[in-house]
Amino acid sequence: MEYRCTESDQGRKLYYILRNDMGVSTSLLKRLKNAGAVFVNGEPAFTTVTVKPGDVVKVDLIAAERKADLEPEDGDIEILFENEAMLIVNKPAGMIVHPSIAKYRGSLAAFAAGYLLKTGQDARCHVVNRLDRDTSGCVVFAKNAYYKTALSEALASCEAEKVYLGVMYGALDGGGFTISQPIKRAEPQKMLRIVSPDGKRAVTHLEPLGTNGELTLARFILETGRTHQIRVHSAYIGHPLLGDALYGTEESLKLSEQLGVSAQALHAVSIRLRDPITGNMITAEAPVRRQELNDIIEVLWKNRK
Repeated sequence: MEYRCTESDQGRKLYYILRNDMGVSTSLLKRLKNAGAVFVNGEPAFTTVTVKPGDVVKVDLIAAERKADLEPEDGDIEILFENEAMLIVNKPAGMIVHPSIAKYRGSLAAFAAGYLLKTGQDARCHVVNRLDRDTSGCVVFAKNAYYKTALSEALASCEAEKVYLGVMYGALDGGGFTISQPIKRAEPQKMLRIVSPDGKRAVTHLEPLGTNGELTLARFILETGRTHQIRVHSAYIGHPLLGDALYGTEESLKLSEQLGVSAQALHAVSIRLRDPITGNMITAEAPVRRQELNDIIEVLWKNRK
């Protein structure tokens, strides 16, 4: 990553160029200094030096990367977008994003690292956003710690957009509306989340797209990103997601079984964010790969408004 100093930078210390103009965090700067990975005009430099117009400041982001915390694995991975900063992939349902104690191998992160290694890139990628194991769709990986911070900030910005498609139990018609209900963990160390006045702010924008009287196809846009947010909010309004064993009702799960839907019918269909390299907005779209879900979506789409 490079920065070319201008007339306005005359006499400024390198530290402030790195922190304010190049967006290097305090922790990353410390690692860059320890790795000797800060350069001015091709020569190693201390952050206390002053710069002049025309100086080229460069940092070696890879040299500052921490030791990898997972082993790259060879596996199928569907790439939706890639550049120097990021990798956006289409996660299959049933796959965990990052290794856990219960399941160490076969994660999306390990497959992403394996892809980067196979293509001659540094394999120490960073997960920027996560999806539940059984939710499919767009997941963003940063290619180093610097871009992890930049992409996390980009996704947290009001201009970013995460869009989901879901199949809800029951008929839900009419125009779009917003569910603004706080969410908290039901009990410490438990997976279940609930709507509660003392929970954290959670806002979901919902638009019904089509219904056949039993099921509703809906578009969800998240304003916040709480764990299980769409699943909790859908259940809260009496229309749990099809196939959701954690938040579904006896009736919704019975219909799910009849239709062969064994996991929540939820797919992160697109993600829109600002590219930290170019400054342009980019959009990645993820096709639905679950055939049983595609079949239901096709039926409901024919009944769209």
